[in-house]
Amino acid sequence: METFCSRTDLTNESDVELFFISPLLKYLGYTNKQIKNKKSIKELGVRKSPRGKAINYRPDFLVTVSASAKFVVEAKSPSEKLDDWTWQPKTYSVILNSEHENSNPVQYYMLTNGLETRVYRWDYDHPVYRRFHNEMVIASPSLDELRDILAPSALKSSSAVIGVKTSSLEFSKPEIEEINEAFARCHQLIYKNDNISQSAAFFEFVKIIALKLISDKHVRDSLGTDTNADKFLVDASKVKFSIAWIEAQEQNSVNPLSDIWFRSFIDSMEKDIGAGLRRRIFEPNGSINLSAETIKEVVKTLEGKYLFGIDADLNGRLFETFLSATMRGKDLGQYFTPRSVVKLGVKLARIRVDVDYPEKSERVYDGCCGTGGFLIDVLADMWAKVDAVDGKTIEEKTSAKDVIKNNHIWGCEVGKDPNLARIARLNMYLHGDGGATIFNLDGLDKKLKKRPQDTPDQEREKDDFLVILEESKGFFDVVVTNPPFAKTYKLSEEEDGRYSDSLLKEYDLLGFEVQKKELRSNLMFIERYYDLLKPGGRLVTVLDDGILSASKYAWFRRWIFQKFIVKAVVSLPGDAFQRSKARVKTSLLILQKKSQKSESQSAVFMYPCQYIGLDDPSRVRSMPIDSQNREKAKEEIQIVTKKYENFCSGKAPKEFTVPAEKIKDRLDVKHCLIQRGASKRGWEKNGLSVVKLKDIASEKQFEEEDIIDCQNHNGIETYLRVTYSGEAQRGDEVDPTTTQHTKLYVVREGDIAISNIAATYGSVGYIGEDTDGCVASTEYTILTPKNGIPPRVLWVLLRSSVFRSEMLLAATGANRTRVRWSLIKNIELPLPSEKECNELNEALQEAEKQEKAARLAKEKAISITKSSLSLESSLANTVLEAFKPPK
Repeated sequence: METFCSRTDLTNESDVELFFISPLLKYLGYTNKQIKNKKSIKELGVRKSPRGKAINYRPDFLVTVSASAKFVVEAKSPSEKLDDWTWQPKTYSVILNSEHENSNPVQYYMLTNGLETRVYRWDYDHPVYRRFHNEMVIASPSLDELRDILAPSALKSSSAVIGVKTSSLEFSKPEIEEINEAFARCHQLIYKNDNISQSAAFFEFVKIIALKLISDKHVRDSLGTDTNADKFLVDASKVKFSIAWIEAQEQNSVNPLSDIWFRSFIDSMEKDIGAGLRRRIFEPNGSINLSAETIKEVVKTLEGKYLFGIDADLNGRLFETFLSATMRGKDLGQYFTPRSVVKLGVKLARIRVDVDYPEKSERVYDGCCGTGGFLIDVLADMWAKVDAVDGKTIEEKTSAKDVIKNNHIWGCEVGKDPNLARIARLNMYLHGDGGATIFNLDGLDKKLKKRPQDTPDQEREKDDFLVILEESKGFFDVVVTNPPFAKTYKLSEEEDGRYSDSLLKEYDLLGFEVQKKELRSNLMFIERYYDLLKPGGRLVTVLDDGILSASKYAWFRRWIFQKFIVKAVVSLPGDAFQRSKARVKTSLLILQKKSQKSESQSAVFMYPCQYIGLDDPSRVRSMPIDSQNREKAKEEIQIVTKKYENFCSGKAPKEFTVPAEKIKDRLDVKHCLIQRGASKRGWEKNGLSVVKLKDIASEKQFEEEDIIDCQNHNGIETYLRVTYSGEAQRGDEVDPTTTQHTKLYVVREGDIAISNIAATYGSVGYIGEDTDGCVASTEYTILTPKNGIPPRVLWVLLRSSVFRSEMLLAATGANRTRVRWSLIKNIELPLPSEKECNELNEALQEAEKQEKAARLAKEKAISITKSSLSLESSLANTVLEAFKPPK
């Protein structure tokens, strides 16, 4: 881990300036021209207290952006306590800003003794950033955070607006990247400062963000500010969610955001709950269980970010963003649905609204709604359709929207820690819906019997939801959902009446075709949705491709054909759920509940998406590719939606329409839609000779001396490794007797090694002189060329995108696709002429010679330098071997 200097380099103030501050400022992105040193900075009279004697003072550095001073830097000796010196750079910053009538150009001051570094806003005493020497590692999150605050681009974009009084608060509309970074910062503040669990940190943040959104709504509705602008100004004294409001109220309470505002909010909510207008979000006597200092830091981070009424994509993901930042993926036991998947799913649901008779608008349900991601988009979609109706007054549209939000959007969520149903209610409340139809119930529980451990709230919710079960012909018109992938319910051996037993026994799937002892929850959800849908009702669900393709789930697909008409299958990219660390290939499945058992299956719309879901990366830090993926996902949503609309209106696009007879065995898009061998006609048209792989290669039959019996082998071998770029390399050394393999196989020069699980990524390697004698496990398929095809030419053919796509289509497994010789031997490919083979082979051999020569020349140059500088020694090697850390 590289730092700017070692602790031993720092003995006095001059060392701190030279070895720590100077390289730090360069790392932040400043040029020498932007950094003024002490000699070129003007001296000002500063006081430690209002009545104290003024002393002449100038900071060690003054940093500028666009010729305007942005922050000052004060260095101290490592032996000095920073608390004793904050008054100097703060007072200097205040005086500098007082010289500007209409702006505050100096935004921060930095104070450091090299061992500890603090950054303060120009007019505050509490640091917004504090790190110690061992945390200031180059390319670390700590320095990324500092760069977010003090980089030239950050200070340039956040500079004060000319003509603004100092009492104004500037609001800006954040991008998704800014929200991610701000929420991550909030999490660090809460988690570190208050030493509470991740789950508790999340729920305390929810309380604060609720007040933030309420405050922003007040800004929009009451202050008459043009909030459509990218940046706008508001009198800070009129913004509740602000440091100004907190400090004004501190004479009444030590922690005013919690004791005054949140308490008032809870009291108002309790009145609505008592009137039956809302379900519980926070406990009746709750408070924000964070220190006043932590709350102020969170407010400082968020007060200038306008979160209400921003882009719907961002607004709908606020709680998911923070929840994923605090309790990553599988820690929650569930996966969040990428926003583009949500938007596409809602559009494919084709939800209908009726403004004349809004009570006839379709009812929509999600039985595992999480934080409400699908439901928020459903609300936005239905309201947008109301707004799009011409000839209706604002009052008529508002009335229709009220009916929709209160009676037509329903959800269930069983999550308890944190209570996600309450988060969903709050999410919907902040988006305009009271959340009265979101229940903290198990969406799989068909009977909803009351249990001894139920709270009074849960008992009431069960009673209210049971009204739905009285509808014998179904209650909902549409379901949009992403049920949990991984959960399985099993019958207990004793069948002793436990909850899972009673739950499972209500499901027809358990005894369909053959009696089973367990069911996956996502299959159970589909049966549950079938029960709750009206005849002709539509189900849009995320489903893993293993259910759609694997032979062990053929029975379930037959059950689907009995109960539903399959309308569409939209394949999602393999990395669509990367944010949740889920290595699962998925699709959107659109089903329509049969009105009569005799209804026959019609043609199916299928589409292979390339970008949907990639807009939600697993990284915390944003990259330029993220915005590109979001744009591509938006475009793809429009394309898929339009093609599906055409399909539903009878204008079926042939290339995306699959006849009913093709889905009898499997439902995955890869199998049903994509035609294998699609390139053959073009090759033949161009006069190329087309052969099968087995005509030019065969699976290698190893000689006895090249087969290693692992349990009876003496000696060390070297594993073969093949990279995605197609390079065969020498891997780790291994004692075969310690491996899990029964046999290993020695590869020889001229062989072709295909990784069974990574071939489609390009892991196909030519065995050359360097890797001759390496050993491969059965996870590789080893081929030998025949009929005069040079090995290098065969290697080129097998790594082409066409051949790799054909391997992917032939491979088994929906998630980690596997190839084997029996699956790929009949793949067809064009055969180069003898002349083309020879020319390509010679070119590759020459390239290999040049690469080897370059490598040897590099090694020689390095060796000469090491020798001349005495950089190799037996002592150094002893140290490296004796004290190397564990791998």
